[in-house]
Amino acid sequence: MLIDFGRSIAAAAPGSFWTVVVILGGAAPLCFLLAFGRLREARLMQDTPTSRVRSAAQGYVELEGYARLMPGPDIISPLSRARCVWWRYVIEHRDQRSDSRRGSEWQVIEKASSDELFMLADGSGNCIIDPHGAQTMPSLKRRWRGNSPRPIEVPARTPWFGFGNFRYTEELICVGDPLYALGLFRSQTSVLGEDEAGDVRELLQDWKRDRRELLRRFDANGDGEIDVGEWDAARTAALAEVRAGQLERSLQPDLHVLCKPPDQRRFLISTLSQEQLVDRLRHGALALLGVSLLSGLAAVWLLVLRGLF
Repeated sequence: MLIDFGRSIAAAAPGSFWTVVVILGGAAPLCFLLAFGRLREARLMQDTPTSRVRSAAQGYVELEGYARLMPGPDIISPLSRARCVWWRYVIEHRDQRSDSRRGSEWQVIEKASSDELFMLADGSGNCIIDPHGAQTMPSLKRRWRGNSPRPIEVPARTPWFGFGNFRYTEELICVGDPLYALGLFRSQTSVLGEDEAGDVRELLQDWKRDRRELLRRFDANGDGEIDVGEWDAARTAALAEVRAGQLERSLQPDLHVLCKPPDQRRFLISTLSQEQLVDRLRHGALALLGVSLLSGLAAVWLLVLRGLF
């Protein structure tokens, strides 16, 4: 049957024949390049060492930990009202076509995804995840149907059968899920880059604006003026206050953030482990290599059948 189909294409009009050959011939190198890209991506994941939040270097890093909420209000999925750290949903409506041959089509009427910050915790510290622009692989994906624009009931998982003219798809990363992340790591240290002399000058300028309070604190002889010695006392007090603030900030933990790199490197947030992701990329690469080989062989075979090769 396959041989007969190939012979029918080889005997087709030149326009139809060359269209099929060009498609097959173009698919072969395209699939090969895509397979090579996936293998390179798998190699990048393996070669990037897993860092700990507390000791991670600034730049492109790989982190592993668990999903945690930021302090403050919970993150709630708008579709199912489930508590989570990240969500994405799509609502579709079945459009009944007047042309009976085309049947019905699903039209997207609403979709959205979360851009709220959450945390990755690995035991050594916490890293804030900014999911904007990330490729996200969630732990939970479910799809079900209903009869209203918003679901009335939410199943625990995708049911085998469904009825209704509305279709809902929801993806979640739940609190406590394992996380694997690749992205740009940045840290902000509370005392890094502070200008002590500048802070003292600004504080003294603030004190000068309230002359009555300045005189009350530093006019030791009560003459209504701040002389050189009294001004030195004010500078000493300002310096002590600035250093006390620096000490208080130094006791606070550093702020770590993982976000999208400014270049073309991948920003990934996944509930799959590194091993699972590498296996998935390799299997996809093997499948693409198979399609590349079959497409190339099919194109050559058609040329042979037509007597051109």
